[in-house]
Amino acid sequence: MRRRLLVSTGLIALVAVLVLGVPLGIVGTRLLTQRAESRLERDADEAAVALGRRLRVGQPVDAAAVRALARAGDRLDVVLPDGRRVAAGADVGSDPLRAQAARAGALRVTALAPAAERTDDVGGVWLTVIVLSLLAVGTAVGLALLQARRLAAPMERLAAGVERVAEPGVTVDAAPSGIAELDAIGAALADADRRVEDVLRREREFSDNASHQLRTPLAGVRMRLEELRALATSAEAAAEADAALAQVDRLVGTIEHLEALARGRDPEPVATADLARVVAEHVEVAWAPRFASAGRALSAAPRDGVLGRLAPEAARQVVDVLLDNALRHGGGATAVRLSATGGWALLRVRDEGPGVPPERAEALFERGVSSGSGGVGLAVARELVRREGGELSLVHARPACFEAAVPAAAR
Repeated sequence: MRRRLLVSTGLIALVAVLVLGVPLGIVGTRLLTQRAESRLERDADEAAVALGRRLRVGQPVDAAAVRALARAGDRLDVVLPDGRRVAAGADVGSDPLRAQAARAGALRVTALAPAAERTDDVGGVWLTVIVLSLLAVGTAVGLALLQARRLAAPMERLAAGVERVAEPGVTVDAAPSGIAELDAIGAALADADRRVEDVLRREREFSDNASHQLRTPLAGVRMRLEELRALATSAEAAAEADAALAQVDRLVGTIEHLEALARGRDPEPVATADLARVVAEHVEVAWAPRFASAGRALSAAPRDGVLGRLAPEAARQVVDVLLDNALRHGGGATAVRLSATGGWALLRVRDEGPGVPPERAEALFERGVSSGSGGVGLAVARELVRREGGELSLVHARPACFEAAVPAAAR
């Protein structure tokens, strides 16, 4: 803004100087010419009066008399009543400045001066115009610099305040600048900072409360499951109790992972994981019974051998979202397939349902989209994948096929 204000002010001052200074220089040049011509006219009139007086008293009008009346550097050209011509004075060049006497009687007196007389002071006039113009432009730029500093300083403070909005422990309070518009923006910014901080505080409190309130009953459920595991009288009952305990542990892990995600904490470096094994085990334990109850087939392949940089808990959450989406909105058999190609580990979930309408494909991953084939879950799943440097997308609309791509890892 400072640069633009300085440039615009300098250009305006330059235009003003050109509009006013150039005509002033031209007028000054013309005045100098008129001054030289007026001086010659006076000299010619004075010479005509003097020479006429000599004629009246019978004195001769010769070159000496004419030379005596000529100003130094000028020349007088006199035509006498009998037609005789007398000229005397300095050499005035080939294109002299000339003026004829207005009151010469029977005489005709012409005064001549060198052409340089009309331009002798022109350089001084233009030099004065140029110096004054430079002073005007410099003054304008100086004032523009002061004004730019006065305007830019509060705006820079506002920009710094915007960067601190919602920053914990920092209160945005714009100091008055004396500019009503900027003060209004500062007041609005301070109010927005207070409101955003209040919203974030409430969200943090909700996250803490929800996490605490969920962990307590989950701990109670785990204790009950451990008691059931101890009271199990058959291998099948013990296996079911172990599966339930594993589900509770995964749910606790999911809560902790989502809490870290909501708080924006930097994730820990992700170690290489066999995504195929993690996904296959999770599908078999958590989702195969649900699909079987719905009368639908579910398969996952391969069962190992696909390495990728995605936290196991994040992989399970992505699978949960995609399979829940397929179970609720899809149809027919559902297949979970993993592969590695071109430096990426790919997780695809495909069903045989009606798919996604083309007009809704772009909005699937937006929060709040709950109809069709998407919802908040897809937005969360995409964010989980992106946190690990990957991408979740809809690669085929009908039938629906979602693909999560994360960086692959070498064996």
